[in-house]
Amino acid sequence: MSISRKQRDIVTGAAVGAPMDRVDGRLKVTGGARYSAEIPVAGLHHAVIVQSTVATGRITSMATSEAERMPGVVRVLTHLNAPRLSTKVGPTPASRVLTLLQDDRVRYNGQPIAVVVADTLEHATDAAHRVHARYDTARPLTDMRQTNRVSYAPESSGRKPDSSTGNVKAGLAQAEVRVEQTYATPMENHNPMEPHSTIAVWEGDTLTV
Repeated sequence: MSISRKQRDIVTGAAVGAPMDRVDGRLKVTGGARYSAEIPVAGLHHAVIVQSTVATGRITSMATSEAERMPGVVRVLTHLNAPRLSTKVGPTPASRVLTLLQDDRVRYNGQPIAVVVADTLEHATDAAHRVHARYDTARPLTDMRQTNRVSYAPESSGRKPDSSTGNVKAGLAQAEVRVEQTYATPMENHNPMEPHSTIAVWEGDTLTV
């Protein structure tokens, strides 16, 4: 198998710190790069997710009537009217129980609790802001040590689940050499150019995502 000089430089580490051209750079800066959400599809509808504003608890009510009356809105899906998903539990992560829009439980902040479908992205976004939920909130667990009382070793995980932690203070006190230094990095902003979206197209019984 032969590799290019650029591939060799990446593998050997020679590319670190060196000016390298992105193969898609020209397309991106000129607006010519086409992303998944930019493929033209006839009759396309847009879906916008409504997220929970609490970290844990239960949804006591969902006000969707205002959103449903908005221009271009086709459907507002919540746990009250969404299609039922598989509840079978299997041995792999891919066969786990799917909980999306299946019950009134809120398991984490920002959890999808509704989906607004409309004829344009602008209509869907506008209507999504008009879906309001009320919650019976609970106090979230933010410290993993608080969950020790309910944690357990799995019967099978492909590897030994038990572990132990040594005494860090004692180890540092006994060390022949100890280096203490503080490092700081500047604020990093993640600004992807690609829209965070995808397209799903039905063609008969075939779904292309």
